[in-house]
Amino acid sequence: MSRRRRRGTAAPVRHARRRGGVLLELARCLVLASLVLPAAAQAEWTGVSARLANVESDWSFESGRREADISELSFQIEEKIESGLAVGLDLGYMDMRLIPSADSPAESLKFDGQYIGIYLRQPLRISERLELHGMFSISYHSGDQSGADADDDDAEIDWTSSLLEIGMGLRFSKFRVTPYAVYNDIDGDVSGGGTEVFDMEDNLSQGIRFDYFVEDTAFIQFDFIAGGSAGGYLNFVRRY
Repeated sequence: MSRRRRRGTAAPVRHARRRGGVLLELARCLVLASLVLPAAAQAEWTGVSARLANVESDWSFESGRREADISELSFQIEEKIESGLAVGLDLGYMDMRLIPSADSPAESLKFDGQYIGIYLRQPLRISERLELHGMFSISYHSGDQSGADADDDDAEIDWTSSLLEIGMGLRFSKFRVTPYAVYNDIDGDVSGGGTEVFDMEDNLSQGIRFDYFVEDTAFIQFDFIAGGSAGGYLNFVRRY
């Protein structure tokens, strides 16, 4: 989808538009939560997890391609409703760099920020060892240029991410191996003296996930992904 780049945006207007975008994304999250929370009131169990991640992907700007290098620390809380569907809340801190390609006139930028998201995860047991699973999530990310003075016209970034994942897990003894595929659609903008929109160059990724169970309800997860996004995750998970 083609969107025009707007130059010379005044700081007060830019901040007002940014606040409006935040409110819109929060409203979207609340609408989705209102659809699933009534069922979550009949939750059978709860799950918690902590995740460390570092992922790189190529983002397409009107001024050229840039590499996004993102490190995250996040926490997830979820409830499993009567149908087996897990409903979760994802909160995290991110540190990221936007690195322009060699032929781009843009400068490298560093941001610190945070994100909030909700997700739906549905496991489907096929046999004692085999399980199909699907997940959908939507999240809103927002960051400010590192070391930026709030009164200066420094860069800010925000984007939404809609992600769909499907995988097949094989359990044996204390281990589970899950190959999976991901479609991730992002839509955002970066501003600083002007505003430029961006999206991902390649939305498709493939990965493999290794779970080591330290208890029946707790496991350590190692996750490796390649394709449109490339990197790794380390998760500490407990699901009752």
